[in-house]
This record gives sequence, structure tokens and C-alpha cells, in this order.
Amino acid sequence: MIRDLRQPLPDAHFLNSELAARWMAEGRLVPFERESSLRVTGRRFSFVTQPAEWTDAQLFDAARLTLALQAEAVEAGYDLKDASAWNVLFDGCSPVFCDLLSFELLVDRPWWAYGQFARQFLLPLLASRRVGLKSRESFCIWRDGMPPESARRLLGWPALLSRYGALLARPRAPAFSSVDVVKPRGAEPVEALQNFRRRLHATAQWQLEGVRPVVGTVSGSAASAGQGWSDYEGDRPHYGGASLDRKRAVIDGWMERLSPAWVLDLGCNTGEFSRMALARGFRVIALDSDHDSVQRLYLAQVGEARLYPLVAPLDDLRSSRGWGGQEHPGLDQRLEGSADLVLMLALIHHLAIGASVPMDEVARFAYRCSRDALVLEVLQEDDPQLVTLCRQRRRDPSEFSAARQRAAFFEAGFKLAAEEQLDGAARSLLLWTK
Repeated sequence: MIRDLRQPLPDAHFLNSELAARWMAEGRLVPFERESSLRVTGRRFSFVTQPAEWTDAQLFDAARLTLALQAEAVEAGYDLKDASAWNVLFDGCSPVFCDLLSFELLVDRPWWAYGQFARQFLLPLLASRRVGLKSRESFCIWRDGMPPESARRLLGWPALLSRYGALLARPRAPAFSSVDVVKPRGAEPVEALQNFRRRLHATAQWQLEGVRPVVGTVSGSAASAGQGWSDYEGDRPHYGGASLDRKRAVIDGWMERLSPAWVLDLGCNTGEFSRMALARGFRVIALDSDHDSVQRLYLAQVGEARLYPLVAPLDDLRSSRGWGGQEHPGLDQRLEGSADLVLMLALIHHLAIGASVPMDEVARFAYRCSRDALVLEVLQEDDPQLVTLCRQRRRDPSEFSAARQRAAFFEAGFKLAAEEQLDGAARSLLLWTK
């Protein structure tokens, strides 16, 4: 992250403060260096996720960090002018504030970023709690968060009677112009401004606690989509006990043999094999389309610096966003060459049959993501899951034979390095290298 300045920072600037130094030491503010008097450079993050890929728990933790930093900044005489979710990055499972120039001297009563805090944190989390629209889905629709008028239509009149009514009520006067926003409010003692802000922060904290994600229930959106894989580890009738133990042992042995620095677990569910990779000291990008599964993994690993969980459907990855499509790279770009080892365990049939993605396209995608190796779980034609999917989609299981699955990955450029048949299951594990 590079920020070029129009002029050198004054001595009183936030970046010169003891508060900034303390936040960096605590890991809450991105570490930065001054390349010159006109350039500030923040530390580069190994892998970046975006709000449209976060679970509700991640957005809540990002909101809690933002509000905590604002409250501490006000006590030190500073003010946060940009309370955007995009100003928070996850360093593993820990949120870190990254916009180094968002703090300025406290000179005014209103917290002008409060509306932004509401749109990007409070309202998406409220919609998730009330109607099951996950916060990440709000960011898929609106890059800058949920507009109050949309939230009002979505949540209905009961929300107007809640603690969030003021955020949803129709404005009684025309919106502020840019001239109004920067108009001086008159000098007030800093102590008076701080007292006013303490009350405002208490209200914002009360509102935030009201949208704390409820864990352990299946959301309406997940239920209606026929998903809900958060109990997958405890409910796998298509594996016998011995075959599942053998699967774990084989994958663990291949991980030990390959010793990858980075592992990409595609279709991670609740992260059984992601945790296996973490136990060996590897960094892991854990991706799944099921929100509740990824949220369970995140909450079990809060603070883990080597795990990067995210929610995304592989058959509909978000493309680049922002001005010219260049501000925020798409997930396909960020995943390309992201890992030494890619795991695709019990996944290919969901993509090829459930999402109708051609197998050769799935194989080429895996090839682009991997720097070195791939572990692929192949299903035979009589596997119960494959048979069920084919029956639901009115497809013939022979279209997705093990031979055709193998051929797709050979054609993508992989070389078969090892293979293990799982006894008691119509499945095989294949280790591919590039």
C-alpha cells in the first residue's frame, strides 16, 4: 500500500503520534514506513480478502475494530474521517486497519463517517439478522454498503421502531451539500467535543451489539438455497470409518512430503483439512460457498495468523471492482498462483454436475491456482453422491466417469504423481504435479 502526499505531514499529524505507534505494536494498524517526506508505504499483505467474501462474524470484528479505534482516537484528539469496511484487511483471522491517512485532528462535533459506518457495517449486519441476507451479499450488490432507503424497504416498518430507526428514517431536510459538510462549525474546546463523541460512540456500540451474528443457526438464505454444510464433518454416510481415516492419513502424508508454504483448500467446508495444513505450519486459504461453514471455521481460529477464510461460489467468482475495474482485483486474479498445493476434495462433482461447469474448465482453473501440486478426490460412477446429483440434474453418471475426470486434468497439464483408492468408498485420491 503506497500513499503519495501533496505536502509533508505536519508534526501534529496522526502518523507522528504515540497512538499510531501503539496501534502498530498491537497489530491493529498496518505497519508503515516513510520512503520520503511525500510517500508513506504500508506493509504488503500476503493475501487479501474483500467484504463481499467475509462472513458476518468477520464484518462484525472489522466493525468492532473500526469503532474501537475511533473511540481511542477521539480521546487522543483525533477523528476518523473514513469508516469504510474496505479500510480493514484481514491478516489471517485478525482485522487490521489499513488506511493510514484516515485520521485527522478532532475539530468538530459531528462524526461525519457515522453514516458510512452505518451503511457498511450496521445495516448489512442488521439485514443478515432480520431477513437472512448475509452481509457479504449486501456488498455483492452495493460496493459502498447498504443504502438506508434499500434497508428500509427490505426490513419494513418494525425496524423503524428499533434502535436503528434513526438510521432508516426518511430525511426531513435535503441532504447536505459538499459545501455544508466542510463549513466550519465554530471553535469548541476539545473536551466538549470529546464528551459529545463519547455519547455518540456509546450509541454506536449499543447498535453494533444488537447486530452481533447469531452462531449455530441455519440462515434463511442457506436453507432456501438447499445448502447447509456446516455439519458435514459429522455427517458423511458415503464414507466408511476406515476409508475416512485412510483419506486423512494419505493427505497428511502428501502434505508432509510436499511441505508447501501455501495451501489453497477449495470447498473447505468447516476446514478439516485446512486445520491439518495449519497443524503442519503451512499458510492456508480456505474457501467455500457455504457461509455458515466458513464462519464456524473462522470463529474456531480467531487470531490465527496463517489462515485466510473466505466465502465465495467457485462457479461465480467476483470480478474486479472500482474505477476502471482496477481498484480491487477480482478473486480469480488473487487465486491465480496463490498456493503451492491446491486441495479439491469431494468438489469436482459439485462443479461439473451441480453447477454444470465443464470438467476441463475445472481442471484448468486448478492448474492456474496451483504453483506446484494438486490433491484431487475422484468419484466413481457408483458413488452415492454422484448418483444423487446426476438423478437431480437428469444426467447420466457415465458422463462423469473417473476416466473422464482424469483425462481433464491430464489435458490441463498436470502429471499424475501418486494415487490411492479409498477402500469402502467409491472414491480415489490423486496427487498431481505440474
